[in-house]
Amino acid sequence: MDNSKNILIVDDSDELTNVISDFLSMFGYCVHTAKDGIDALKRLEGQSMDIVVSDIHMPRMDGYTLMTEIKARYPRTPIILITGFGVSEAKKMAFEKGADAFVAKPFHLKDLKGVIDSVISH
Repeated sequence: MDNSKNILIVDDSDELTNVISDFLSMFGYCVHTAKDGIDALKRLEGQSMDIVVSDIHMPRMDGYTLMTEIKARYPRTPIILITGFGVSEAKKMAFEKGADAFVAKPFHLKDLKGVIDSVISH
């Protein structure tokens, strides 16, 4: 599989985005990061992404709002939402709002990669 795909990781935790970025880069993904939904939309204006992985709970613009904006502006861009808060309700809401996948925190990096690979291959 050609992993030279552009992935945007959106999370207000620098530590988490760095860990995810380093891990996915080892598999050939070109990883970009944003601290919140507003930064993510600015990134998407400048470069198309093959997939967006976003936390739900962030300052300025949450993941649900970001997903709504991405689906309106870039309808072909798949979105995976992640959270560690109210996981069952968040998962239900994520899929109702159009998420392509959902991952609960804490997660194993290999499991996140598996979900990303699956979404990209569809």
